[in-house]
Amino acid sequence: MSRRWVERRRAVMSVVFPLVFVATGILGYYLWAAAARLSSLEEEAIIESTLLLVREKVESIEQMIIGTDNAVFDHVRGLPPEDIPEAWRVVSHKISPTVRAVVVIDEAQNIIAESVRASRKDASQFLWLFRNRLVPLLDLERAPFDQLRHLHTPVAGGSYLLSYVGMEHQGERFYVILHHDTGHIVRTDLPRLFKSEEAQQQFNVVDESNRRIFGPSLARAGDYLVGLRFPSTLYGWRLQVAPKQAPELAERARTRQFQDAALILGSLVILLAGVGFLFYAVAQERKLNDLKSEFIANVSHELKTPLSVVRMFAEMLASGRVASPEKQAQYLDMMIRESERLSGLIDNVLDFAAIERGREKYDRKLGDLRGVLDRTVETFRHRIEPTGLSVTLEAPDELPAVRIDEQGIVLALLNLLDNALKYGGETSIALRVFVDDEKVTLCVDDGGPGIPSESRRRVFERFYRGHKKNEVRGSGIGLSLVRHIAIAHGGTAFVDRSPEGGARVGFSISIDARDARAVV
Repeated sequence: MSRRWVERRRAVMSVVFPLVFVATGILGYYLWAAAARLSSLEEEAIIESTLLLVREKVESIEQMIIGTDNAVFDHVRGLPPEDIPEAWRVVSHKISPTVRAVVVIDEAQNIIAESVRASRKDASQFLWLFRNRLVPLLDLERAPFDQLRHLHTPVAGGSYLLSYVGMEHQGERFYVILHHDTGHIVRTDLPRLFKSEEAQQQFNVVDESNRRIFGPSLARAGDYLVGLRFPSTLYGWRLQVAPKQAPELAERARTRQFQDAALILGSLVILLAGVGFLFYAVAQERKLNDLKSEFIANVSHELKTPLSVVRMFAEMLASGRVASPEKQAQYLDMMIRESERLSGLIDNVLDFAAIERGREKYDRKLGDLRGVLDRTVETFRHRIEPTGLSVTLEAPDELPAVRIDEQGIVLALLNLLDNALKYGGETSIALRVFVDDEKVTLCVDDGGPGIPSESRRRVFERFYRGHKKNEVRGSGIGLSLVRHIAIAHGGTAFVDRSPEGGARVGFSISIDARDARAVV
């Protein structure tokens, strides 16, 4: 993957990701708006149907009252004013069940005649109230004389509805006033109007102060409560109607809004998480590509150094310029050492490549762990002999039989020893073995500065080379191979502090219960 292509993709991503986030926000807004609009449309449909019902009932009450007024006025029209109340009383139950009194007054607002369907005491109280409290409120001057008008007002703790119209008989002008029983209207006429809807609807009547005149409280109806004032008759009252399921509908609407919000928010979170993960994956891939590039450069350098040394000494020996047998032996020994180092590096690269392709295979069988340890230490001792450093093996006299891939264990141990040589400073190195009932633990200790705490959790990552990567040669795959080999042997890789104060890096090998009694 070329650096130019990587940079181009990085530039594209820097533009695409902000656009994705903006698009996600816009999508979330419109999804929320659509869900809210759908919920609003459903609510509006219910409210609209309820409003139509309220209008119908208000119109019915208006028509009933005005129809009663017209029936009474038509019946008494043309009669002398003093005969009108008695003429009404004869047919009152038939044509005006809501009318409780008929009063005739002259233009000076004096009572000419009256008839009240009530006891003497109640009639007397009403006439006093009528004369002193209600008549002054009548609009007798501004409106046309013969136009039907209404007065609806609260007086003395009661609600009064008066219908009145001007009449004339033989040149005498007077007013005929009807007193409607508002209690009869709300207790009898309104329930009768709602009889067909009582299973689905509930209603009440409130005054201008929102005080309930009749019916149950509809406070829980919420936005589904629809009210409409009576336009011309009972204009001091408002009829309110709500579906009986209004509380459930309101709760359902709130629940749906919450569910819609949760669903949309959850979807956006998942989408953003996916975008974030993609961004993270791209960043990790870019980081991995950088590490691979560094790995290739390091491996190339690691391969080039021993090859250059081998070639240089081989050319010197081939030219015949080295006559001393001691020098020849020394050069051959150095060529062997560099070849061994080269071979170890190639083994690391090949094993790592197999792991990357998922094709690593370890042939575990009962092996001579003691022999593996001895051979490994001897090989490494031979390798570091020119440095003057020492390596020791500390292991129990008897080791349990374990199933191992000998080549894999040797490779892991050599990587641990080589790591101690590079980072432990010029200190002695010890390969120590510990045994318990479940595992054999192999670790390499040095007396160097140790591994910083911030690097301990990453030392087994592929290509990771720690804080001294510019000072120490290496490929960054050695400890990663150790971890894979440990896992393949049923164990784990670990890092700790050594008793000498330096680093302890090692791994464990599980002991098969079937082999626990065997000793090598």
